[in-house]
Amino acid sequence: MDALAVAIIAVAFYIAWNIGSNDSANAMGTAVGAGILSFRQATLTIAIFTLLGAYLKGYKVMKTVGKGGIVPEGYLTMEMALIALLSAGVWVTIATIKGLPVSTTQAIVGGGVIGVGLATSAPVNWWTLTKIAVAWVASPVLSGILAIILYKFYSYVISKIRSVSTIEALYKALAILGGSYMAFNFGTNEVANASGPIVGAGFLAPKTAGVLVALSLAVGGALTFSYAVMHTVGKKITALGPVSAFAAQFGSAMAVSIANVFGLPVSSSQSIVGGVVGVGLLAGRGGVDRKVIVDIVFGWVATPLTAIGISFVLLKLFALAGMV
Repeated sequence: MDALAVAIIAVAFYIAWNIGSNDSANAMGTAVGAGILSFRQATLTIAIFTLLGAYLKGYKVMKTVGKGGIVPEGYLTMEMALIALLSAGVWVTIATIKGLPVSTTQAIVGGGVIGVGLATSAPVNWWTLTKIAVAWVASPVLSGILAIILYKFYSYVISKIRSVSTIEALYKALAILGGSYMAFNFGTNEVANASGPIVGAGFLAPKTAGVLVALSLAVGGALTFSYAVMHTVGKKITALGPVSAFAAQFGSAMAVSIANVFGLPVSSSQSIVGGVVGVGLLAGRGGVDRKVIVDIVFGWVATPLTAIGISFVLLKLFALAGMV
């Protein structure tokens, strides 16, 4: 195995660790914040369902990201894939340290891949990129709407139940169901964002790349470094109860599922924040913390711009050194 292959594998695991560290909160932050699941129970559930999602359904988004969706098929070399992933990973690490739930989708697709394309004057597919950008804006709005509808429906259903033990059991079941569904979508969409450039460069087959990235995500990032962002999503935006936690999770998962049908790499970070804000405005105890929302939105705006800048500069430096 040559040095480039080793570097590709190392960076793929690094970006997967970043996704696990930052985006695990999207699946289970609300359940942990509501006190329904412990941190370790949440990360175990994430591991199982992320792997299933990556293996069974990750290929659609991988095709959009890495095989002709953004730049022409066959144009993305292994060196370019390495730079795109590394650039995204650097920014997501910074955001994770700050406890900000940023979008790895934006960092990789809107940042790393586009930066490489611009630096090499590649014919970027702007129509596909526009559709992805529209989906990025629409997904948190749709998540908020769906979360509000689900909250009202399940609040009505639970109000008709008189047994306290039945309600408690239902709360936990809803939390596990919502988190598992989101983690599955996590595997189909977010894992594909990381493995897409590797697949597009012809380094690994889609299912192999998806499973390896998902394992690194679940075993590495989710278990070791995800607590800060999970705390932001689950507690700092607004105070969540069991029903509002489930509604936020499931509403955002439904929005991501719709994007998966069209093969669009949306942000589960933006979706879950949209869901949390939606139920927070309707039912949050103490309202929504606007300062936290402003910080999160700043991270969303800064993510693609910063990743584009990093990947553009890195590729130019690699070109000067004769490495690409």
